[in-house]
Amino acid sequence: MSWRVILNTLVVLVFVGVLGAWIYPTFTKTPVPCEKPIAYTIGTFDRRFNITQKDFLSALTEAENIWEKPVSKNLFIYSPETRELSVNLIYDERQEVTSTLSGLEDTLEESESNYKALQSNYIVLKKDYDDAKSAYDALASTFDERNLSYQRMVEDWNAGPRTSKKQFEALEVERNTLEKAIEELKSLETQLNEKARVLNNLVRTLNRLAQILNLNVEKYNVIGASRGETFTGGLYTQDEGGQSIDIFEFSSRDKLVRILAHELGHALGLDHNSDPKAIMYHLNEGEAESLTPTDLAALQTLCYTKDISN
Repeated sequence: MSWRVILNTLVVLVFVGVLGAWIYPTFTKTPVPCEKPIAYTIGTFDRRFNITQKDFLSALTEAENIWEKPVSKNLFIYSPETRELSVNLIYDERQEVTSTLSGLEDTLEESESNYKALQSNYIVLKKDYDDAKSAYDALASTFDERNLSYQRMVEDWNAGPRTSKKQFEALEVERNTLEKAIEELKSLETQLNEKARVLNNLVRTLNRLAQILNLNVEKYNVIGASRGETFTGGLYTQDEGGQSIDIFEFSSRDKLVRILAHELGHALGLDHNSDPKAIMYHLNEGEAESLTPTDLAALQTLCYTKDISN
């Protein structure tokens, strides 16, 4: 999953301008990335998700159509013989950190004292999570403001003669700063998700134990409703071995389709955007089953397709 939201507004630099003894870059377009459909196949398929390959392919087709229908263009094609893009269904074993807590359900003595001990542990973990979430949200807010300012700088550059070495260097400095901030956000998000998994597992244990003991206590809620589910349920990667999409977890077919559509967007070359309802937003909290105008604009820029918003 990618946090590089700045790059969907950034046009590639090429060296074309000359001022005095310097050669200055300018912004121009790269070769069209959507001319040839991306061939994909099913790779690893773990049946512990209780979904058939037929149903999984159906969800993939639906995710495909989310991108293809608005542009009337074949952007993806299912090709079992091709390994250009491998889509994998991988049972998420990242719960190892919470295995001790999970094991408690099998060994707990049914006593109120054990419940209170777990409750105390919950209070500590919840504070740790809340502190981490506050730090993440603050950094994300600062990043959004700075990224917006950077986009205005890019617009000013594109609207001008694009020959100022000083202006270009300022753009490069800011771009590098934003890319570093993205990496920090990704790291914090990974840590936050892990803390949420530990906490949620404890919440389930507390609620289940309270039910066993018939305790009249507050039912704890699973973390995530206020923040939204991140797209860590899926991950797009590209390296010398090729491209791959790994699907780790999903709670419903609708969520699966959205995760697939999101990762297919990354496969096209799209990055995250700031529209909370968009397919390419970094949180999987929207309900839309089609592209938003923000998604369409990004796709239009990527594929140079005209009038796709009509």
